[in-house]
Amino acid sequence: MRQVSLSLLLLSILTTEIVADKNRVINGYVRGTYQHHDVKDDRVYKDDAIGGKLHFETGSIDGVSLGASYYGTTEVVNDDNRGLIPLRGETHKSYSILGEAYLKYEFGKSMFKIGRQEIDTPFADRDDIGMIPNTFESAMFVNSDIKDTTVFLGQINKMSGVGAEVVDKFTKVNGSKNMRLIGLIYEGFNNFTLSGWYYQLKDAEINKISYIEANYEKKVNWDYSYEVGMQYSKQSYSVGEDANILGGKVTLASNRLGMIFTTAYTKVKNRVANSGFGGGPFFSNSEYLIVDNAGADGTAKWIGAELDGAKFGYRGLTLGLGKIILETKEKKDATEVDFVASYALNNNMEFHMVYSDLKGVNIGEDDAKHLRVFANYNF
Repeated sequence: MRQVSLSLLLLSILTTEIVADKNRVINGYVRGTYQHHDVKDDRVYKDDAIGGKLHFETGSIDGVSLGASYYGTTEVVNDDNRGLIPLRGETHKSYSILGEAYLKYEFGKSMFKIGRQEIDTPFADRDDIGMIPNTFESAMFVNSDIKDTTVFLGQINKMSGVGAEVVDKFTKVNGSKNMRLIGLIYEGFNNFTLSGWYYQLKDAEINKISYIEANYEKKVNWDYSYEVGMQYSKQSYSVGEDANILGGKVTLASNRLGMIFTTAYTKVKNRVANSGFGGGPFFSNSEYLIVDNAGADGTAKWIGAELDGAKFGYRGLTLGLGKIILETKEKKDATEVDFVASYALNNNMEFHMVYSDLKGVNIGEDDAKHLRVFANYNF
């Protein structure tokens, strides 16, 4: 009852501010999703859902504003929630949740936000691949007083959403000891971005995660450009050796052809990689199989291409094809081939499709074919 009362109080405050301040923000989306998961020698799992997000943020008064987002999802025809991505709650049931409820204070070049909120950092992010993304109960401070530099400080207490341990309610991250983070992004060099992050989970199995990423992007002429990226993560286990993950990527793009080609490689040493609380930052990750699945001392290789349909008269259409190859310490392979299509009908309506052919039985995953289609109406 207390939680409901607090939610009603917040919504009452929001309503008052919305009426009073023309600088309010009201947005969100309506989303429909269908997925078809065909597991070899098993059965076909079909699932669909409709739902969305309604977000309110009041106008700022002396730098202070309040925000809230309400998310919901329910089945349409099919209700088999055992595919790769949960479209609803833990027991396949429809649910709704106050995923965001925060106070934000902006002053100078700083921003402080406390409460339930969406976050995007390398090892804690929305991972918005289903109906309701990950959201976090947290406190976040962001500052850009130093030239070309953004600093992040935060503490995460709870989490809910598509990648959470319990999808349909907020549960604790690392028990009562939570997770603290610090991050820095530096963009002071031409074409070069450097970022570093540190996460602490006291007394957890993996109690420290350090991460460094460097990207260099260069336009050669009006037509060609390239990007080179490097990443390194050290993940400290409370007992035993640490995991060391090293990765790199190379991207070549042709404006004339509307083509982007990318190849990526990730190597894990000593232990199993962990992508944290979300989709993870590793360059080689595919739609479903990621380097974590390769186990201790595993590797991941990824190659892909993307085509901009506007170059051929189909404005708003993007096509992609990618393949990942995982290899375990014992030289067992797993692969996934993904075909991705996206179409933006206009500024509000968009459609996405992902078809994946997974061969993961060698690493304890399914051999399966998975189709996921969803439509978004953004307002």
